[in-house]
Amino acid sequence: MATTRGEVAGDRDVLLARLAVATSAAGLGLWDWDLRTDELVWDDRSRAIFGLSGVELTGTVADIDLAIHPDDRPVVQGALDEAIVGGDLLDVEFRVVHPDGAVRWVAALGRVLQDDTGAPVRMVGTNVDVTDGREAAQQQFADATRMAGLVTVAEELGGAETVGAALAVVTRHAAATLGTTGVILCVTDDDGSAVTTYVDAPLDAQTVDTVRRLPADFPLPMVDSAVHGRAHFVPDLETAARLFPGGVGVWRRSGVRSGCSVPLRSANRLIGSLALGQRVDRYWRPADREFVSALGALTAQTLTRIASAGAAAEAASAVARLAETLQRSLLTAPPEPDHLHVVPRYVPAAAEAQVGGDWYDAFLGPDGATHLVIGDVTGHDREAAAAMGQLRNVLRGIVWAAGGTPAQVLTTLDRAVAGLDVGTLATVLVARVEQTGAGRLLRWSNAGHPAPLLVDPDGDVVLLEGRDLLLGVDHTAPRHDHEVPLPPGSTLLLHTDGLVERRGSDLDAGTARLVQVVGRLVRAGVGLDELCDRVLATVPRHPEDDVALIALRAHPEDLPRPWEAGPAVVPDLPGTAG
Repeated sequence: MATTRGEVAGDRDVLLARLAVATSAAGLGLWDWDLRTDELVWDDRSRAIFGLSGVELTGTVADIDLAIHPDDRPVVQGALDEAIVGGDLLDVEFRVVHPDGAVRWVAALGRVLQDDTGAPVRMVGTNVDVTDGREAAQQQFADATRMAGLVTVAEELGGAETVGAALAVVTRHAAATLGTTGVILCVTDDDGSAVTTYVDAPLDAQTVDTVRRLPADFPLPMVDSAVHGRAHFVPDLETAARLFPGGVGVWRRSGVRSGCSVPLRSANRLIGSLALGQRVDRYWRPADREFVSALGALTAQTLTRIASAGAAAEAASAVARLAETLQRSLLTAPPEPDHLHVVPRYVPAAAEAQVGGDWYDAFLGPDGATHLVIGDVTGHDREAAAAMGQLRNVLRGIVWAAGGTPAQVLTTLDRAVAGLDVGTLATVLVARVEQTGAGRLLRWSNAGHPAPLLVDPDGDVVLLEGRDLLLGVDHTAPRHDHEVPLPPGSTLLLHTDGLVERRGSDLDAGTARLVQVVGRLVRAGVGLDELCDRVLATVPRHPEDDVALIALRAHPEDLPRPWEAGPAVVPDLPGTAG
């Protein structure tokens, strides 16, 4: 049947309407550059992105220089020339300056079109404002760098032999990283009836005397944290007055406007609290709270060591224990989505003062998909632990800020490693459990890491091969996604090489042993927690390398969650509440 001109026009209108909806949803601006006449046609959104709405333009490509930051013009011109000469894609990010002085980041993508002779005649493309994404990535990197800096705090606290010395270390680093103006350590009496304070803050003599020794019911956040184990993050005096009206006078005399306090624990016992104060209002972001909690964990370890005051070996092993505390503070509890059971395990190397770079992570993405990550930074020192903390937090930020498949996430992470000068090599595997109409799908990408094991309910084990270049070598190297169905009853095991590496034996032999052990345990019907424990039991008593593993079992979705999996634990996702 012939197609009428009206039908063709209708189809064209539908396609244009779809294009308009797609570009609007993505915030994309469109442009079309005639390379023969230099005429540049761009839509209203592109003009708005450049800050040129309402500005009279010449209609040529020279108009873009009206907005591009002077320092970035050579970068843009070089990218354009390279794309035209090579007949390739344009991919460049640059700054634009709006008429009000605001500086925004723009990402431009384009493609060169050629005539029948192969000569370039046009370039068409898109613009998008990426300022918010870059700022979020920079904040994620700053938070990761701050968290990694706790390794230095751990080392310095390892040399502290008195509470005063420990307090000085904490005060110095809290001021440098959080801008606090003072720190107070509270030590709780054994019977919990009162607390003794150690003050490193610019307080007047009367205030110092007031807080030197406080009863357990004194209305201050730091006392409540020390006695009842509750953390407090107070943004302003008004909140302090509402929550602790009887103690707000102490805040006013001290000049403090905002503050926080976290409990200090030794094993299962409260030993005190760490309190930080500032003379300006402050909203305590989740990253701030995580940092203060980790700082409190290190402080608690130090106070416990000082209080025990005895063993000569304590000083030698302090750095290793404190660094391990830092590492464990990054290895957070996994989510437990309904019908998916996730179990992590981590065993540090036996050698003292050896801070490893092994890590695992499990979290939900913004779309609710479960993400599993396993990684190993090269080296066994504080730089390895610092890089581990950076990679872990930046990877989480990429998933939440940009999303994408595992291969896209690893590509962005590798570019961040290069662009932010992290200066490390690492193997990382990112896996994502997706829900499709046909059931669950496991999608993964592997940057040089040992292959994970996928076990069916009968105990048959498959190594999920497919490995790309490790991170930190070449951020332009291609990365690939792989996928397999994840039927009910399947078990997935991700691990670092410390699980299979043995002195005098190669990795292939160790992997073969692991395949046998895991297959036998699944056939025996062993629960996932017990499976992980029995797998770790195959590791030497004093391992030479860190061992991290994370396992997932996919239970049938048409049956209740098995009791051995424990309760479902899923954090509230932004935009899903209510």
